[in-house]
Amino acid sequence: MSSTLPASPSPYVFPERALRRWSRENLNIETGADGSVAARFRFEGSTCGNVPFQLDYHLRLDSSAQRIITGHQCRPVPFDEGHQRMCCWQEDAGQAARLFEEAPLLGQPLDAVLVWRPARSPAGCLCAPASRAHKWQAVLETLHFALATAAAPLVPPSLSP
Repeated sequence: MSSTLPASPSPYVFPERALRRWSRENLNIETGADGSVAARFRFEGSTCGNVPFQLDYHLRLDSSAQRIITGHQCRPVPFDEGHQRMCCWQEDAGQAARLFEEAPLLGQPLDAVLVWRPARSPAGCLCAPASRAHKWQAVLETLHFALATAAAPLVPPSLSP
């Protein structure tokens, strides 16, 4: 499977206009000398109490034509404490911290996001599995879209945030 955009209709859950904007504004991509890919997606959300927070989603793809997802993680942006105001965090911070360990589609080709259809919720927080799946789908689709359309500028390692 190659990372190319199929002809219409769109293979994406999210509108291509949104994917294009997120590719430009939220995504940084680095390519390794071996052709592997490292990407960071900055997510800005808010709790149900409207407290803003930021998360960084880090992804790694191997250098194969299939672009296998070899690693990814979600972490609060350093010095951001807004995530601690999510209901799930306030109820049980230890349990909530494990939310950052989820790894959807790990070990699969990036193209798998085109058929991945988990239950989703657009809530700004991460308290429910469906809201976490919604964010991961946005992140993975944005990366797929950016690589398939070359919409995101490649950032040299020395300039990446």
